[in-house]
Amino acid sequence: MKTTLDKLKLLLEKAGISDKLNPPASINDIVEWENIHNAVIPEEIKEFLQFSDGFEYGWGTIVVFPLDKIEIIENWDSVPDGWLDLGSIIGDGAYLVSNENGELYLADHENHDEPLRKFSLKDWIENRIYERIEEDYDIE
Repeated sequence: MKTTLDKLKLLLEKAGISDKLNPPASINDIVEWENIHNAVIPEEIKEFLQFSDGFEYGWGTIVVFPLDKIEIIENWDSVPDGWLDLGSIIGDGAYLVSNENGELYLADHENHDEPLRKFSLKDWIENRIYERIEEDYDIE
């Protein structure tokens, strides 16, 4: 994940939009949040938060909530209570969520056949966000 995040930072710098990155959350802040909420944040999200405490980039890409915006889910149609709401895919109506074991999923309220599916933030960054930044800012 470190290599993925390093490349993301480089692309954002080349595009002149490194201000999309926030100061990182500390591992102590993340552990404290988990202890207070009796919840497990997925490893990929922890690594991302230590890179940038929250992130948002463009339509159809992604929002990763900062630590202080992560919430425990209650009364959602397609996601069990007690899971974590960690972010969203902008424009798709899909949300980044995790179960009590810290496994990352994409919750898609529109997809009735498969409303929850495993999700890799690393893969999404490499396969969607890199390409989007390169296209939007004509970076080779």
